[in-house]
Amino acid sequence: MVLHSKPRDFRDLCPQPPDRLPNRLKRYSVPIAAIVTASIVLLFFVFSSGLMSNMSVPVIPSVNVDSSTNPTLLWSYTTGGAVSSPTVVDGTVYVGSSDQNVYALNATNGAKLWNDFNGNFPGTLSGSSPAVANGVVYIGDYFAVDALNATNGVQLWNNMPFHDVPVAFSSPVVVGGVVYVGTTLPYNTPAVFAFDAATGIELWSTFPASIGSVFSSPAVVNGVVYVGTEGGIVDVSLSSLSTSFGVYAFNAKSGAQIWNYSTGYSVEASPVVVGGVVYFVSYDGNSYALEAANGEKIWNYTTGIPRSNLVNVDSSPAVINGTVYVGSDAGNIYALNAKNGDKIWSYSTGNGTLSTPAVYDGVLYVGSSDDNIYALNATTGVKLWDYSTSGSVGSPVVINGILYVGGGNSVYALKVASASAPSPSPSTYPILDITIGVAVAAVLVVSIIVLVIKKRRRAGSKNGST
Repeated sequence: MVLHSKPRDFRDLCPQPPDRLPNRLKRYSVPIAAIVTASIVLLFFVFSSGLMSNMSVPVIPSVNVDSSTNPTLLWSYTTGGAVSSPTVVDGTVYVGSSDQNVYALNATNGAKLWNDFNGNFPGTLSGSSPAVANGVVYIGDYFAVDALNATNGVQLWNNMPFHDVPVAFSSPVVVGGVVYVGTTLPYNTPAVFAFDAATGIELWSTFPASIGSVFSSPAVVNGVVYVGTEGGIVDVSLSSLSTSFGVYAFNAKSGAQIWNYSTGYSVEASPVVVGGVVYFVSYDGNSYALEAANGEKIWNYTTGIPRSNLVNVDSSPAVINGTVYVGSDAGNIYALNAKNGDKIWSYSTGNGTLSTPAVYDGVLYVGSSDDNIYALNATTGVKLWDYSTSGSVGSPVVINGILYVGGGNSVYALKVASASAPSPSPSTYPILDITIGVAVAAVLVVSIIVLVIKKRRRAGSKNGST
């Protein structure tokens, strides 16, 4: 007799396939997946926030509301002659005057702190504005470069390389303990000097016979000195002129020439070096952009007409946020694309524009020989206001919402905006703020999901107990 027993079911000993998951686990599969996803997102933003905090989203700069209204005169100070463009350092305004004095004024109220009389026409007549570094004021005059104590005006040294020969030094620049300055003596003399800033001892001078006068203040960047030249005179009889108009680059330590770029006429305004590019304007009626490393031309744009027609460009450019701002003797202010030289906008003043523009809180400030200072929207070129002074206006300086400028024989301080730091680049929204916001949102989502699951579990346990 054969006994037949029921076959044993081994399915309970084998893993169940996915489609045979318990109902309880299936019930919470969606919330569990949501929790895992939210956790991954949260961890990503938390651990990447340190890396991303250095990134930013550009925001289009806007004009300060205060800047669109007429300025308020805080003070003015009148000297005995035409003044240079001012330099403002540590609450003091320094300026040279054709009355043969250098002045130091309180930047808050215009009170005179000191003046130094040297009899050599510092400032306007020599085309020199003061440079201030490490408590010393450096300025060029008709015969020498002078160094004065910035606190009391006491002379520390002066260097007269040509003794009693009037050479009219340009505005000096102080970099790395060295004073760099150009001269305007027209023939057979050095055109650029380097002096030790502490002692006034000459370190080097250039002597290319055809370089000629250097009216412009040198630009010193990454060990290279860039200057504009007027062209030299071949012989003392003044019978022939060189054609060495343009920009020269010299080694800042030795004075050795690195390269030069020739233009159609002289370059008397100072070049500006930004992002490896040299920007400058020439009396041939053009604005230029050159490679700083080798002097190769990137672009040029006609902002005036050649000197033979007596209308030309004669202000140093200002380069802000990818835009080149420059004035011309034709009375126009131009905004050009810094990469390709394309015109963005232009504005016509009443006369030639000889000053270097200044940009602060989205507003461009520029002086004109029509005796006015102009405020323009830096993005659109629309005029916000103009302010009349006692004479031709030099290059303005804006610090903490106050504009300092020389006009005629006077120095002016105008409140033009609320005090805030000038913005050389657009404002930014930190990505870190965004990541924190997302992380907080993720935490909230996870918390809600956990509460829902707990509620369902409690409801299920109640139903099972009944």
